[in-house]
Amino acid sequence: MFSSLLILFLGLLALTRPLESSRRFRPQLLTEEEHFVAQAGESVTLPCRVRNPGRRSIFWFKGDTVEGRELVMQLMSVKGNFLVTRQFQDAIRSGKLDTRNTNLIINDLSPEDSASYTCSLAVAGQTVTHTLTVEGGRRQAPPLMLTALPTDGRVSAGEGFPATLSCVVSGSDAAVSWHRAGSAQVLSVGPIFNIYSVRREDEGSYVCTADNGISRPASFTFDLTVEYVDVEVDQTEVVASTEDLTALLSCTVKGSPEPLMSWYDSQGPIRQNDPRRRVSSRGEFHYLQLTDMKPSDLGEYQCYGYNEKGRDRETITVTAAPGPVRVLDAEPTGKGFTYRVSWEVNSLSPINYYYFAYRELSSDFVMTINVPGTRDPVSGSSTMYHASTEVTFNPGQSYEIMVTPVSGNKPGPEQKEVFRFSVPDEPVQVASTNEDAWKWWKMSMTLLSRLPQVARIMQD
Repeated sequence: MFSSLLILFLGLLALTRPLESSRRFRPQLLTEEEHFVAQAGESVTLPCRVRNPGRRSIFWFKGDTVEGRELVMQLMSVKGNFLVTRQFQDAIRSGKLDTRNTNLIINDLSPEDSASYTCSLAVAGQTVTHTLTVEGGRRQAPPLMLTALPTDGRVSAGEGFPATLSCVVSGSDAAVSWHRAGSAQVLSVGPIFNIYSVRREDEGSYVCTADNGISRPASFTFDLTVEYVDVEVDQTEVVASTEDLTALLSCTVKGSPEPLMSWYDSQGPIRQNDPRRRVSSRGEFHYLQLTDMKPSDLGEYQCYGYNEKGRDRETITVTAAPGPVRVLDAEPTGKGFTYRVSWEVNSLSPINYYYFAYRELSSDFVMTINVPGTRDPVSGSSTMYHASTEVTFNPGQSYEIMVTPVSGNKPGPEQKEVFRFSVPDEPVQVASTNEDAWKWWKMSMTLLSRLPQVARIMQD
């Protein structure tokens, strides 16, 4: 009987020893919960001592509730890997977070580090939660959220029209200021920035900045495009060349969007295929070349630029100065030493008067005469004018003659060749022409017709 009881006891003892042995080697979390208080900038070590961890995973979490916890890292795993979640990887690289065995070390504490930290021995279902309070420093507020209108930041406005930029802050009472990109000068304060009449120089980038004194300031950049058309001319008057009958007109057309342009005269748009009026362009520079000109080509021309946002124009007046005079001859008139000097000149416009100058070659004294101009060109030509005047010279002297035509207020150039001639010592007799005989006959007939009236007057 005793021997049977002894065998049963030994059997039970053998059965219970493996259980006690297995309990002795199970992982066990030995750390108690603690509340840590530290100053900003210091370091703190949160303990998590585990007996018999084996190759089991140990996790560190950050968060006050189970639902709100964030996994910081996995210190141990079956494969022996050290895993850190993405949002905490930068903290590991910078040395903000570190580990010693299974303890978690937090360096350079800031108010944002104040939270509950939980060490979990997952397989064993054991956890320990420490509370960390960081004193001092400034707790960073959530980032500011900006809503911009228009959302893409691109604003277009016609020159002289208003433009509105909007930058609204959500979830925070922040001050909004406006400035141009690259400048610190504040243009306006408030969520709305208005430019009531946009000018060309207003084009560029504008930045709205929101700041509540706690969160990191937020900003947004707008790009303002000013739409316009601008036509400029270097010369409002172009003087055509009488010698080759040409004139070149030019203008500059700028704008946004890129404008179109046309040339106009008093009759309307100039045709592109007009052989006497050649239109050309090079970028924003536009040209109108007038060739083989006629008097009717003188007048006003317009450079006209336009796009869907506006239009602009400038007027160019084409005038002409006479060409150089060519003195043809100095012919005796039969009236002593009086000679008729004649000349011709090319001009696109009528001649108002001629400035006639002459001098004896032996003297520096210059005598001048203003000779009335000629309104109409010679028959069969649109640009050739003839004129003459009578001048009495001193006998036995040599003279040079210069004639300058004036059209409007524009004098022509000097003669290419000075006209010279000599006056003989005696008057030159001029034979009567049929025209002269006809004049004398008419005068005689007029006198004869009046003789009876003269006789009656004498009888009375």
